[in-house]
Amino acid sequence: MKTIQYELSNGIATLTFDEPDSPVNTMCLQWQSDLTEATAQVVKDKDAITGIILASNKTTFFAGADLKGLMRNKATDAGTIFTEIERMKKNFRTLETLGKPVVSCLNGAALGGGWEVALVGHHRVAVDDKKIQFGMPEVSLGLIPGASGITKTTRLLGLMGAQPYILEGKLFNPREGLDLGLIHELVANEGDVAAALRSAALAWIAANPVSAQPWDNKDYKIPGGTPANPKIAMALTVAPAMMKKASRGLYPAPEAALAAMVEGAQVDFDTALRIESRYLARLAVDPVAKNMINTFFFDMNAVKSRLRKLKEANPGSKPTLTDGISAEALKRISGAYQSEGVRMLDEGIPLAVLNNASFQCGMTAPLNLPEQGAEEANKIDAAWNIQDVKDCLLYRQAVETARCLSEGVLTTVHDANIGSIFGIGFPAYTGGAMQFIYGMGVDAFVKRSAELAAKFGEGFVVTDAVVRTIREFQPVY
Repeated sequence: MKTIQYELSNGIATLTFDEPDSPVNTMCLQWQSDLTEATAQVVKDKDAITGIILASNKTTFFAGADLKGLMRNKATDAGTIFTEIERMKKNFRTLETLGKPVVSCLNGAALGGGWEVALVGHHRVAVDDKKIQFGMPEVSLGLIPGASGITKTTRLLGLMGAQPYILEGKLFNPREGLDLGLIHELVANEGDVAAALRSAALAWIAANPVSAQPWDNKDYKIPGGTPANPKIAMALTVAPAMMKKASRGLYPAPEAALAAMVEGAQVDFDTALRIESRYLARLAVDPVAKNMINTFFFDMNAVKSRLRKLKEANPGSKPTLTDGISAEALKRISGAYQSEGVRMLDEGIPLAVLNNASFQCGMTAPLNLPEQGAEEANKIDAAWNIQDVKDCLLYRQAVETARCLSEGVLTTVHDANIGSIFGIGFPAYTGGAMQFIYGMGVDAFVKRSAELAAKFGEGFVVTDAVVRTIREFQPVY
C-alpha cells in the first residue's frame, strides 16, 4: 500500500493515512485501492484485533475527494464513479460492522470526504483547537457528501438538524462538534498531540470492547422522526420551493442533497447509502460541479494566495477578493453587460423580459436600465427569443473577458473568473466568465458567438487572436 500504513500491535490495528508527494490525504484512486487492501487485512486479522485506530501522518487528518481527478470526469463516467463510491462505502461498512471499536484520531482538519472518513469511527477524538475545521462543504463545489455523509449526518442530527451541515455546507470546530455530538472527546492542544489522541483512543477501546454505530442498534430511531412525522412533513413540503427560489433551478447539488436526505430517511441504512451514491455519481459528471470546483477551489486558492502576499506587504489591510484584479477589466465587462441590455431595450424588447432573462440566467447584478416611456412601450413588438436574450447577456460579458485576457488587461484565468463573479455578479454556477467558455467547450462557444454576432453585431465577434488566447489559457487537470 502506498497511501495507508497498516500496523497490528498489541491487538490494535492502526490505519495511518499518508499520501506520498502530497501535503494532504485525498480519496485518490490509489487510496481507494489501498483502503480495499487494508480492509481485507483487518478482516483477515479480526481474531487478533481488539480495536482499530484511524490516524493521519499529515498536519491535517484528511482533505477529501481528489478534485483534480473529478475535473477529468466525462459524462460517460457516471457508472464507474457509482461503482467506485459503492466500493469505498463497502469498506467503510466492513470496518464499522466488524464488532470491534473503531476510533478516528483527528489531529487536524477533516473536510468533505475527509469528514466522511472520520465518520467511520464509532468514537471521534479531536484536538481542542478552534482553528481546526470539520464538515462537508461539498454543495459549495456543486457536489454532495456522497461517501456516507448525508446518510450518517441525517441519522446523527435528524432531518432538520442536519440541513445546515448538508444543504449549506456549514463547518464547525472541535468544540462545536462536541456540543453537536459529532465529536466525542477532546485532547488539549499542547505537547505531543498524536500521542494524546492515541492514548485517548486506547482508553476508549479498552472501555468499549464491542462497538457499533448508533444506526446498527435495534432500538435506533432518527432524531426528530422520519418524513412521516407531521411536523417534519410540513417543513419538507415548503423546503423544495424555498430552495428553488434561492437557486433559480441552476444549482442541482442542494436539491439532490435534500432528495437523498428525505429518500434515505425512509429506507434502511444500506439502501440509503446506495441512493446517496446514485445522486453523487450524477453530480460528479455534471458541468456545474466542474465549473464550481474549478473556480471555488482551484481559482479561489490562487487568488487567496495573492491576497496573502498583499497582506504581508501591508499588514494592516483587509484585502477583498477583487483587490489586485484589473479595475479596467471589471469596468469593461460590466459595461458590456449593461450596454447589451440597452441595445436590446432599444430594439423593443420589454424591460420586464430583460430583467427576467437576467434573473433566469443567474446574474446577481441587476441591469440598470431606464423605464420604457410611452413611445418605447408602443413599439414593443420586436420578435424576441428568451434563449437569445439570455445568451446575449452572458456571451457579451464572456467575449469581453476573453478580449481583456487577449489584450493583457487581465493576466490570469483565475482573476477573470473570481473577478467576474465577485466583482460583477456573473453567475456562480458557470464558474465565472472564462470557465463559462471552457465549461461548454471552446469550439461550441466560438460557434454560438458567431451566430450571435451575425444576428446582433460586433459585440459578439471573437477574433482568431482571442480564440488563440482562450486556448492558450485553458487549464489542464
